[in-house]
Amino acid sequence: MKKYIYFLLICLVLLFVSCSPDDDATASDDSTLVIGTYRLTEINVSVAQDVDEDGTASNNMFDELDCLDGTLEVNVDGTWDLELVALDVTSVTGDFYAIRCGRTNNFTGKWTFQSSVLDLNTTNFSTMVFNSSVLTEGINEDLPGVLNRKFIKQ
Repeated sequence: MKKYIYFLLICLVLLFVSCSPDDDATASDDSTLVIGTYRLTEINVSVAQDVDEDGTASNNMFDELDCLDGTLEVNVDGTWDLELVALDVTSVTGDFYAIRCGRTNNFTGKWTFQSSVLDLNTTNFSTMVFNSSVLTEGINEDLPGVLNRKFIKQ
């Protein structure tokens, strides 16, 4: 009977020793996927506006302003460059705002990428979620505010 107990104990010990936590379960993202050139395609605001006065209001200011533009370069060496036309929003009355293109600004810095999140490591921009070929920066400003910006990989 003792042989069976020893055999059972040895089997249990081997079972616990051989079953360690799966270190591969938290696979890291491949940062090479995010490297490339991205074009700004959307700047969404919290309240739809008819800035171009064509009778159709939109939350996406790209539908309203032809002057908006932006290009983000995510470089192999861990740096990034962004050229971005600023969006100037001024409250007029109620839910009506004067929205126009501002000046073009240039930004640079070092980036990190983990769990599908691109961090430009600057206070000027929020982290961006990478999904396939789209980077989405959630801003969520108060009214009248920018909800998000979307960049599409070229």
